[in-house]
Amino acid sequence: MRKKKGFTLVELLVVIAIIGILVALLLPAIQAAREAARRTQCVNNLKQLGLAVQNFHDTHKAFPTASHQRLLAVPGTTNDFTGNRHRWSYLVVLLPFIEQGPLYDEFMANHLAITVPWGTDALTTAKIPAILCPSDGGAIGAQANVRQPTSYHCNRGDYRLNYDWHECRGVFGRGDQRYLTMSGITDGTSNTMLISECVVGVQGSRRVTEAFANGWGADNGGPPAPCLARVDASGMLTGSLQGPDWLSGWRWADSHSIYTQWHPVLPPNSPSCGNTGEDWALMTASSRHPGGVNVVFVDASTHFISDSVDAGDPTAAERNSPLLVDPNRPQDYNGPSFRGVWGALGSSRSGESVQKP
Repeated sequence: MRKKKGFTLVELLVVIAIIGILVALLLPAIQAAREAARRTQCVNNLKQLGLAVQNFHDTHKAFPTASHQRLLAVPGTTNDFTGNRHRWSYLVVLLPFIEQGPLYDEFMANHLAITVPWGTDALTTAKIPAILCPSDGGAIGAQANVRQPTSYHCNRGDYRLNYDWHECRGVFGRGDQRYLTMSGITDGTSNTMLISECVVGVQGSRRVTEAFANGWGADNGGPPAPCLARVDASGMLTGSLQGPDWLSGWRWADSHSIYTQWHPVLPPNSPSCGNTGEDWALMTASSRHPGGVNVVFVDASTHFISDSVDAGDPTAAERNSPLLVDPNRPQDYNGPSFRGVWGALGSSRSGESVQKP
């Protein structure tokens, strides 16, 4: 009798099992390859921003500032801007240097001294891929007619202060009172961080890198330990969280700390905290790349900084520094950073030269 051609049930199950095993082995490899490609693009984005800052400096003989852009003075006024129109971010003035000349022309013609960076208009709703990490973007990035986000925040320095204070140990200060030139980076351009990743906030999330813990009041010169204490054993934030709209990176054109500034105080991927999102925000570098964050330095070199970088003793407070000239003004402290290697790389003229980890 002739045998029937075909698979037995056992053979079919074996083949399905083998295919399942192969898929299980291949998927992580594919996902890892995709993440590696996204991370490479993120590094390239930061590299281009670093070069843009250098080109800006070559053109204007100074670095852009975190707020109060001094090179955008409004004719006929004594200040750079009127009202709250000083809140345009460092990214706005970098537009011509990242191939966004038409958008910059739109800003100069229709927004300078006219609109505000929290409005919804042709400028603030423009999505710019060059200022978004491909692994990031947040939920708001997919929405139309909303203020668009950024993943890249400028270095305000290794000291927590409100966004509009003029003191600055980093690179980006307040333009109408303090700005830096290349010669002012006395710690060395290869030893000073310029711009880092900060994960775009996700509304409703309690994940450390996606949410913002509020209710931590202004504490000038105090330790960052209370912010760390807001994280529970599962890695989620406890207590009150910042509500809609005021979340990390949600407005690329706005200079408030939560949107475009960062403080090298707590190690990467630690929490961000403040009184509210727009009041005394301590912004921490974060990313969706496992184990750390990408950072570009003043010399435009890029480096991956691990979560385990030395960030000093979080219970130490600058207001207790013996080097203070005025104990009522801890924001004026000079000298070595209280925040370890991380803080030393975040300060531009502290007299420290440390090796990048």
